[in-house]
Amino acid sequence: MNIVGISAFYHDSAAALIKDGEIVAAAQEERFTRKKHDDSFPINALKSVLEYSGVDINDVDALVFYDKPLLKIERLFETYAAYAPSGIISFLSSIPVVLKEKLFIRERIYSDLKRLGLNRDDFDILFSEHHISHAASAFYPSPFEEAAILTVDGVGEYATTTIGYGDKN
Repeated sequence: MNIVGISAFYHDSAAALIKDGEIVAAAQEERFTRKKHDDSFPINALKSVLEYSGVDINDVDALVFYDKPLLKIERLFETYAAYAPSGIISFLSSIPVVLKEKLFIRERIYSDLKRLGLNRDDFDILFSEHHISHAASAFYPSPFEEAAILTVDGVGEYATTTIGYGDKN
């Protein structure tokens, strides 16, 4: 089974390939574009990890995105509603951008994958919670079979700090 993980459209875009449960390759987009904190779709990083691992894009079983965009939009609306009307200027300037960028991420990803030669309609795009993505990126490559996992981050769908427990897979 070949699974691609990507981070994109916020900062530090990257791609990783997991083949049969093992991390095979990973790369950040900025290494190819020379643009610090590149937030674009990581097309060069994805090409690189596929080429390195000898996997064709049409042999990838699923792609996992690092957060749940609809949950993030929900959080933003709830936050703005809780502080209304004082945040109206911020709301009016940011929500159109957020909706444009977050609402149609699945379609944006499909479009970019077609640029890589994806020619399947049954391609799965999955969305992981932001802090679970952080936890997984620390736990799975670690040498530990089990561990307590603490994530502290300024943004996520709702949480900014989470604690979890990793046990094998």
